[in-house]
Parts: sequence; structure tokens; C-alpha cells
Amino acid sequence: MLAFRIAMVVVAVAVASFAFPPTPREPSPTAPLVLPDDGYVGSDTCRKCHPGEHATWHDSYHRTMSQTATRANVLASFDRLELDWWGKPVVLEWRGEQLWTMFVRGGLQPAAVERPIEQLTGSHHLQVLWYSTGNGRELAPLPLCFKVEERIWLPLTAVFVLPPEFRDPPEPGAWSQSCSGCHATNVRPRLDVGRNDTHVGELGIACESCHGPGGKHVASNQDPLRRYEARMRGADPTMANPGTQLPVRSAQACGQCHAVSILRQQHHDAWREDGSPFRPGMDLHATHLVVGAQDRDAPELRRELAKNPNFFASSFWSDGQVRLSGREFSGLRQSPCYAHGDVARQMDCASCHEMHPDDGVATPAWRSGQLRAGMDGNAACTQCHAQFEAPAALQAHTRHAPGSLGSACQDCHMPHTSVGLMKASRSHQITSPDVGVELATGRPNACNLCHLDRTLQWTAEQLQAGWGNEPPALDADQRDVAAGARWLLTGDAGVRLLAAWSFGWAPARATAGDGWMAPYLGRLLDDPYYVVRFAAARSLRTIGHGGALVGYDFLGAATQTRPFGEAVMQQWASNWRGGSAPALLLGERGVDAPAFARLYARRDDRKVYLAE
Repeated sequence: MLAFRIAMVVVAVAVASFAFPPTPREPSPTAPLVLPDDGYVGSDTCRKCHPGEHATWHDSYHRTMSQTATRANVLASFDRLELDWWGKPVVLEWRGEQLWTMFVRGGLQPAAVERPIEQLTGSHHLQVLWYSTGNGRELAPLPLCFKVEERIWLPLTAVFVLPPEFRDPPEPGAWSQSCSGCHATNVRPRLDVGRNDTHVGELGIACESCHGPGGKHVASNQDPLRRYEARMRGADPTMANPGTQLPVRSAQACGQCHAVSILRQQHHDAWREDGSPFRPGMDLHATHLVVGAQDRDAPELRRELAKNPNFFASSFWSDGQVRLSGREFSGLRQSPCYAHGDVARQMDCASCHEMHPDDGVATPAWRSGQLRAGMDGNAACTQCHAQFEAPAALQAHTRHAPGSLGSACQDCHMPHTSVGLMKASRSHQITSPDVGVELATGRPNACNLCHLDRTLQWTAEQLQAGWGNEPPALDADQRDVAAGARWLLTGDAGVRLLAAWSFGWAPARATAGDGWMAPYLGRLLDDPYYVVRFAAARSLRTIGHGGALVGYDFLGAATQTRPFGEAVMQQWASNWRGGSAPALLLGERGVDAPAFARLYARRDDRKVYLAE
């Protein structure tokens, strides 16, 4: 009897939690209004019938992509802070349960600001704070953001690969005009001259972002018998389910956010009021131009380039491969594994990722990448390419021993050639190592991202011997200087960031050794691009040179940061016992200073704009 009573209490509590969700904070008249519409019903409605799926979504970073600014949601703990923004104060203080900010805004709309913080974006790597401007429901980003892993405040523009003169954050209105489309659900911008009245169905990326509006589904499933029949069929036509759709439609549900895309011209006027016309299950290409190398002459792209000549270069390498993280569908759709048209074997996002773990447990590892179990290794590829599953076949294909770093499929075919969130990310365009592509685009090749200490000549010879690739003509530096050294000294800012990050990447350190790396990373401590400095300092700490960085501020003037680079070099030189290594520009006594200086003088100083 007691067990029965306990069970009834548990059921009653569960029913009560479904029927009476926590009361939200009173809506602010100066923040985007959370109000489901157009058939959207909100994730709390989904929870009543799908508690397991709701629970894993609730534990994901998708949910917290946008949130109301509350004490529980702001990741930094404080009552009052006075922060430094390029020598100017930015104050944050809690006034009861409302966070406020005070600072002087620059840019095209300079003003003294004393406004409430209404919303937050991000909770995994960075958290951006948005204050209300007082102009309707318009928001603007605070000029400083919180770096979650290091628990430090940074200027918002310093976390992107942007020329150092870019110090002001995006202008007011950016959230409604751009950011909200991928950081909230069912966004209606409701924008016009002198009007900003943005409404959203839900903050964050919620159930209906991937499944579409749920009103019809809820209305059709009031009958328990119908729900049971639909579950037995494995599909319900009243709701989009990426898990049961064709791979192309499933991938496009992710691609509505994870792509470089431009809204088709015929939808522009309606977008200002009603937002994106795309709904999961539709053909994304019908509503958006998903930009790729083949779209250079598309009218949508030409119009975008007329407004922003850097648009293509700010997202892509010159051959059309995506250069920014978070745009994975743009890479996937240009991959043979997706494009070959064999539906039974077509790769889509769900080939490797899952939004709801089968066991219902949202582990930290799953939260970070939302990978299906086992998909962080070769099984991600051998689930389709079964011919390489046997160790002997894998070794014959990779020319590396099974289980070794060189036998990891992703490191050769999905190398870290995208940047974002102050680090490198894997390309999602499936390719094979090719020295010729590096020569044509400047993009680091997969082989040398591990073999940082080897020259491009060595790589060309390996690819010819192992896979029959015809070696291209190389100049003297490409023949004689280690690729990692060459990238760090001569690459553009984006390449220097990739290289600096790779110097701290465990597989590269294990493959190339790290005893020679410090002088190269030290050289970047006064780099013109702040994010490159940050990556170099992080890798220096990883390889054991953190002692020389006590007091180092990567945001300081070059005259302040340069002595730290010199100290790193001196500390390293006093301990160098590696002998002569010409490809690394190292002699018996350390760095070959003239050769080092000659390459550094060739640094590619063309301006780079990579801001995700």
C-alpha cells in the first residue's frame, strides 16, 4: 500500500510539472516578445507527450543559444563589475533581478548608454549580452562578452579574425535583422522605418526549429488511439521529423542555420514582417541561396557583394570551401558523400550527430558536439565505407598503422581548416589531401596539419608514393621549410590562427614533436590580430611555456606584448638541445635568425574578415 501511495505521489508530481510549468518573468516591453504564433505552440507543449526528447533538448546548448538575462542564466557571477573596453569603462550591475549596463557607445550611433540587459546569446564558448536601446524592442550587443572556458571578459570584436581597428560591436538592431534567425525559434522581425517590434515563438533553438510548427500535430493527437497508431507507423504527417525524412530534407533542417545562405529576393518584403518562409520538411533551396563555389554568378550573391565586397571572402576559401565554423551544411552539400545521389547511402547530419541520445542521457561529451555514440572515430566513415573497417584494409588505404593517429579518417578527410570561437574546427566538406589545393588557395593541407615539422615537398612525395598524386612545382620555401613554420610566419591572419591552434593540438604535437615550437608561437604574441595572439599564447601554455607569459595581456599594444615574445624565445634558446634542423630554421645554437626574419617579412598582411 505504501509503495502504491509513493507511486501515486510521483505520478501526481509529474502531472503537475507538465500542467503547471514555472511562471516566466514578466515580459519586458523593450525586449523581443516571446509569443508563439503561426501554428507554433512552444517546447513545454511538446514535453507533455515527449518527456525524454524534451529532457535531452533541455540539456543541450541549442536550448541556451538565446535566453532571458537572469541571475541563473548569466554565467559570470557578480553584483557589480567595472570592465575595461579599450581604455573605456563598461559597468555591469544587478539592480534587484534586472541586470543593467552603463558605458559610452561608439560606432555610427554614438551615445551614452544606461540600459537594462535583456537577453543572452550563447553558453558554451562565448556569452554575448544584449541591452535594449529603448527604441521599441531593438537590442544591441554589449561591447564585451564572456569567454566561458577561461572565464574572462573580452572585447566582442577581439574574438573574431578582424583587423585590429575594428573595435565597435555590431550596430543596434543586429539581433532582429540577422542574429535572431538562427538563435531563436519562429522569429517575426516586424521591422519597418522607425519600428522594431520583434516577436519570437521561443528563445533559443527549440523543438519547432527542427520539427516545424506543432499546432496541427497537437490538435491531431488528442486521441490516444491515434497517437498509438502514428507511433506504430513510425511517421506522422502532421509533423516534420528529420529522423524519418529523406537525408536531403533532414540535412536542410540543420542547414537553415548551419550554412552560408541568402534569402531569395522574392521573400524579402514578407520577411520583414513574418520572418523566414522556410519550414522543416521544405526544400531549403527554394527559399534560400545556399552559397557555394558554383553560385558566384547567382543574382542573390551579386546583390550581396554589391553591398559587401568582402561577403564571399569572409566565409569561404577562394575555391569555395567554407572557412568559418557553424556553416557545416555549406560544406556537406559540396561533399561527394552527400551529393552522389544514392539515397540509401547519402550522408546527412544525422549520419554522425543526434539531437536526442538513445539512452536519454545528455553527457558532457554529447553536449559538446552532439555526436552519436561511436561517431568520434572511424566508425563514422566505415558505417558506409565498410571496405576499410578491417585493420589490414585500413592500413593499406591510410599507409598508417591501425589505431595510430594517421589512421583517423577525419584527420585526413575533414581537417581543421575552419575557424570560429577563437579556435579551429573541422571542415565538413569531405576532401582528400592535395598539395595542389594548398598552392591554389593557401588552405593548409591535411597531412601537414599533423606533420607540422615536414615540408610541402615531403608531403608531395608521400602523396605520390602512397596514392599516385602527381607532385606540383614548388618554390624553394615550399621545398625546404616545414609547412607549420611557413604558415605561422607567412600566412594570412586566418592561416596563422589555424597554425597557432594546431601547434597546441595533441595529435600534431605527438606527430611533429613540440620542442621546436616556442620561438614560432612567441613570434605571434604581438601579431596585429588579437585572436591570433590569443591562440599562440594558449598553445604556448599547452607546450609548457606558460611561465614566460605571467602578466601577458593579448589585448595590449604591440610594445607591451613584444617583450613577452622575446622572453619566450630567450627561455627556449637557453634550453634548446635539438641540434640542427634546417627545415625548422634551427641551427645548433637555436633559431637561424636571418632565415626566420626573411620569411616573417613575407607575412601576408592583406586584411582578413572572418566573423561568425
